[in-house]
Amino acid sequence: MVNRLPRSRDLTPSAFVRECAERVVRASGGKPILDVACGSGRNGLYLASFGSEIIFVDRDLSQFHDQGRFTSFQVDLVRDQWPYQPCTLGGIINVHFLLPGLFPKFAASFAPGAYLLLETVPGYGHNYLELPKAGSLRRKLAKDFEIEVYRERTVGPPDADAVAARLLARRRP
Repeated sequence: MVNRLPRSRDLTPSAFVRECAERVVRASGGKPILDVACGSGRNGLYLASFGSEIIFVDRDLSQFHDQGRFTSFQVDLVRDQWPYQPCTLGGIINVHFLLPGLFPKFAASFAPGAYLLLETVPGYGHNYLELPKAGSLRRKLAKDFEIEVYRERTVGPPDADAVAARLLARRRP
């Protein structure tokens, strides 16, 4: 009998992660890459296929597809203390979870030259209410990161000034 994952555990990585994965892994310098709010782990598992060590973090790991060979931590990133020391991470992927208050913590934990790959939720229905204003992510990251890819797409009603965003930013030395 073949053991199959339920449909809710689709392990297809995001298109943006697939586009940027090799660049993120190459820049990691052998340090682990953190998959923030990993969910099923689909994006981090893809990066792991390039040989990188991935640390999976989420407040609920019940959807994480762990085969016993990965490091995972249950952490509530809103309430718990940031657990990573300066210059210990080779990168962070942060897909469909946006908490700009973590950006300074991300920056401090990065080795110089490491990448932050961030993708907001896509902007369906009323989730535009949780999305950033146009240009705000670029401004919040500019001090610590050099933005290499920055894509915004307006979502919601015109007066909302909300955007779905994808960005790849490299930690400044």
